[in-house]
Amino acid sequence: MEIKNKPLDYLFDFFDLPVRLLYTQLGPFSKILGSLFFWKLYTSSYQKLDSQFEKIIGFLQKANISISKKTVLEIGPGNSYINAYNFLMNKVKKVVLVDKFPRYFENKHQQEFFKKELNFIKDKYKKKALPFFDKKGKFKKECLLFINSDLTETKSLLVDFICSVSVLEHIRNVSANIKKMAEILRPGGFMYHKIDLRDHYDFNNPFLFYKYSDRVWNKYLTKEGHSYTNRWRYDDFIKEFRENNFEIILEEITRFHLGHKMKINKKFKRYKNLDVGVMEVLLRKT
Repeated sequence: MEIKNKPLDYLFDFFDLPVRLLYTQLGPFSKILGSLFFWKLYTSSYQKLDSQFEKIIGFLQKANISISKKTVLEIGPGNSYINAYNFLMNKVKKVVLVDKFPRYFENKHQQEFFKKELNFIKDKYKKKALPFFDKKGKFKKECLLFINSDLTETKSLLVDFICSVSVLEHIRNVSANIKKMAEILRPGGFMYHKIDLRDHYDFNNPFLFYKYSDRVWNKYLTKEGHSYTNRWRYDDFIKEFRENNFEIILEEITRFHLGHKMKINKKFKRYKNLDVGVMEVLLRKT
């Protein structure tokens, strides 16, 4: 999240340890605190997601890659179908969505969001009806499949293209997931990932979590289902991709100022690219 009031931002960062503890470790109270302070972490903007889809298409066009009539897998769509709709409207054969923590149709707000996304896509492509819905208003099975599971637990998947947007920084077993991607991606297939490496606690101080050891961070300050963050760095992801036979085709990184008085735990002293906050990468399976 981002706080615009500077004095409040300072206090929020100064007391980050107790706030993180309250947010992740106190059961029902954590949910209340999440609804008060962290709701934006769980709310998608379909306009922003649509803009990100155009970024994905831009990467593919630069590399002269076509996904027409291909099978696409999106990892961690959250509460949004916007990328799936866009892919299908761009002549993709089928979209598979895999999410361990789906947030579809849980409440009235999500249902309203779902309707707004549909209207947004209809307006964007100037369509009164979308071709991937049947006459009863349900998704056609041959067009879209949703799997409520960890990617590593899925079976019988074989796809041509894999993508994720701000997801890989939130999964616990990164190595196993990337290995699984290599397993289910067809030879010569492609992947696009946008990975937000910043501390999501406060985007004004994007590397605040560098001060904590792994023991403190993993045991007390982050938790699956509560915006879990694995703190993998740029170098970790690049190394893992290469070890699983993925070749980097295109890459775009965004760096942020670390700060002169930045506290850095010894765990991170070996890294060369600590200032990389966002990475976007297009890869090919060799």
